[in-house]
Amino acid sequence: MRHKQYTAMGRELARRHVDIQHSPEKCRFLRILISSDPIQKQLDLSEFNASLRNRLDLSDGKAAMVLENYQADYSDNEGDFYAKYHHSAFLVLKLVGRDDYDGRDDVLDECERIGEELMGAYIEQLTAAGLRITPDDVLQEAIGPIGDGLVGCRFNYVFRSAATQALTYQPSKFLD
Repeated sequence: MRHKQYTAMGRELARRHVDIQHSPEKCRFLRILISSDPIQKQLDLSEFNASLRNRLDLSDGKAAMVLENYQADYSDNEGDFYAKYHHSAFLVLKLVGRDDYDGRDDVLDECERIGEELMGAYIEQLTAAGLRITPDDVLQEAIGPIGDGLVGCRFNYVFRSAATQALTYQPSKFLD
């Protein structure tokens, strides 16, 4: 799976989920590129914070989905197979009052439920596409507050795909 297909899958799930309903008129899906480098990650997150304030429309109590880019590593079975491990994440966020701690607990529960529903859809779609993922590959954590009162859950997950063809040397791709 390449990045464009990964993003399209996330956007489509955000469009179809009843508690998000992303559309061009109601922005409830964002994507963020986050570097693994700690210094660059701080810059990426400050850009992300500005984007949250300026683009998301959560005025009607809906949730938002924020898709993080995946990072990949590769493995070799010491035989004839290479695998690609996609380390991925998304956030489900909702607005809550700054000092509304009981409301925050309710929102965290809602975001966890929505995230589990999204994760179930991801597992179904990735498996149907021939990729490997199980519930053992998922980690969920509560996050927030972010920006102006956003709290929610972050779902980290790993899915695996074949990389043998992608990592096989192709002489025709190089000039003499």
